Amino acid sequence: MPRSTIMETILSTSARIGSLYIPANSLQSHLGTYVSPLTVCTHDDVHRVRILGSSIGLIHNERHMLVCSRHQIQGCELRDVGLLRPDGNDFVTSSGSRTSRKGTHTQDSDAYDIVAFDFSKPVIDNPILGEPFFKFEQVPADTFNSNILAFIVAGYPSGKQKYELYDKNHLGTCRHILTAQPDGQPEDQALLKLKFIQDLDFDPDGLSGGPAFVVQLVGSEPRVFLGGMIVRSGKSHCYIVKSGFLWEFLNSFV
Repeated sequence: MPRSTIMETILSTSARIGSLYIPANSLQSHLGTYVSPLTVCTHDDVHRVRILGSSIGLIHNERHMLVCSRHQIQGCELRDVGLLRPDGNDFVTSSGSRTSRKGTHTQDSDAYDIVAFDFSKPVIDNPILGEPFFKFEQVPADTFNSNILAFIVAGYPSGKQKYELYDKNHLGTCRHILTAQPDGQPEDQALLKLKFIQDLDFDPDGLSGGPAFVVQLVGSEPRVFLGGMIVRSGKSHCYIVKSGFLWEFLNSFV
């Protein structure tokens, strides 16, 4: 008899994402498709790109926006951040970017540490680039922890990526999909602390920028929403900036 996934022990049947029902045994793999490696151009003839962690592609207000934490790309030019086509042959940069406006939040808040890249035009020119973008159409309603079934988070740990560019012209990416539960409200109101169901057996560096989806009951129905984005992680816990702050930030694009 096949082993049940963690989500199959939590959900009896399926969960709804928008109008789509996803079976419990494929929910984690489905949500994992919405994390992208945070990739930058190095301007080196051999090692042309480098992965700096994780990012989320979001469709919001009819725009395709790639979102990550500003600290992940410290020391890099924003214009060098881009997406690789699935075949790995082309590296496509955005048509513009924006960081959080000064004064919107205190600078010691992680809500201030957000950057977004506009890929709306590149997606029109290369529709395949838009496949891993999640439709960010609403923020989950506040609810009791008893209604939260799980958080599903995903990312690209730095130590798991394989660079074989010199001899094989190959960049091997490795994605991890993890399950967590809420574990308290930090002092920074923009954040939520999550505890992994199982402690990580790898270095969590690189998980920052990855999505955190919440599976919660709305009435009696399990629903899935974007709950936030990872901004820091250890082996037992991670911290996410809540999706309401991402929503507010993306709404500032005009």
